[in-house]
Amino acid sequence: MKLPLSVYFITQDEEARLPESLPKVIGWVDEVIVVDSGSTDKTKEIAVEAGARFVHRDWEGFACQKAYAASLCRHDWVLDLDADEVLSDELVANIKDCFSRPIAGDVAGFRMRWVLSQPLPGHPFRHDKTKKILRLYHRKRAAIEPEKDSNDDRPRVRAGRVLDLKGDVLHRTLISLEQMERKYCQLSTEQARFMAARGRRISGARLFVEFPLKFLKYYLLHRQILNGWFGLSVSITAANRNFMRLAKAKELQLLERLERKT
Repeated sequence: MKLPLSVYFITQDEEARLPESLPKVIGWVDEVIVVDSGSTDKTKEIAVEAGARFVHRDWEGFACQKAYAASLCRHDWVLDLDADEVLSDELVANIKDCFSRPIAGDVAGFRMRWVLSQPLPGHPFRHDKTKKILRLYHRKRAAIEPEKDSNDDRPRVRAGRVLDLKGDVLHRTLISLEQMERKYCQLSTEQARFMAARGRRISGARLFVEFPLKFLKYYLLHRQILNGWFGLSVSITAANRNFMRLAKAKELQLLERLERKT
């Protein structure tokens, strides 16, 4: 018997990672929705063949895309996943157990542990970065705010309490350094537009320290130093994304001031 639960994904060109993520939810949840922003690979075929409902929507940012996907779900309880996230067997078992009995009416959602788990052929990878994330939630008690160009795609609790579930969401974020660079270029552009639109002030001093501080964060605190040359490359690319979002936002604000003067 399938759980009264809807799972939604947002995708674009995810033929490499969706085949690992989809099978972890297909078969035991009542509904799986894939909202795609224009894939040119086999993402649609993979989703449809697996039994998911496939919907196209032009990209407007992570928050807008996920809020729209959640709006399509027929159940109040929804599970928010990315195509590069895979549920562990322990987490699947605990979600099933959770729905095997009535859930208290004051529960807004469930947090689960998010783990960067990156098996790449030819790249031995060690990483211990983890955090708790709210991904399983009741749509009447928590929601994602659909702000255009916003990357804040986390559900915000409106009423109720949040409980923890044991088990991991395994984040398979990297396919290659080239893919990571393309993704971060898109992210930094969207973040810059969001920051500029809200008039966030970016000082020259912040620009000077952003790259080295973020590099040290990824390389040392996130222990990318353990991954040799590949960890060095990941740290540089990630730090550059943080720097470029600020630089692009400052550039947008400067162009806007010049336009006002003319």
